[in-house]
Amino acid sequence: MAFFIVAFAIMLAGCSSGQSTNTVAPVPTTPAGTAPAEATAPATPTQEATAPAATEKATITKSEFEQIENGMSLGEVKKIVGGEGELLAEVGKKGEEGHTIVYMYKGEGAIGANANFSFQGGILQVKSQIGLQ
Repeated sequence: MAFFIVAFAIMLAGCSSGQSTNTVAPVPTTPAGTAPAEATAPATPTQEATAPAATEKATITKSEFEQIENGMSLGEVKKIVGGEGELLAEVGKKGEEGHTIVYMYKGEGAIGANANFSFQGGILQVKSQIGLQ
């Protein structure tokens, strides 16, 4: 649970200056006695260099961000944005209650523009953005 709080704080810190839009839905807590898993490490530069062009990270516009609503699946978000974002954090194991992932998409707009999405159990719980145009 502590790792989720830290990951959530990091996600919000990336969106803490300038204009931002935050949408928060209630997030169930992890059952007592369960320990969060370690964060999944991003791909190494060697892996990224050999990956096909189809795996390039998508960017997001403010219009796309506004189409995304809490309760959507990761697949629905990817379809709207047009591809994969960058996995920032993962807590728990896929399929377990409380499994939470946070994705970040680089934004189109101001320098540093981005959007963050937190999914629990595969469902969007929190979205935030800064600088999207």
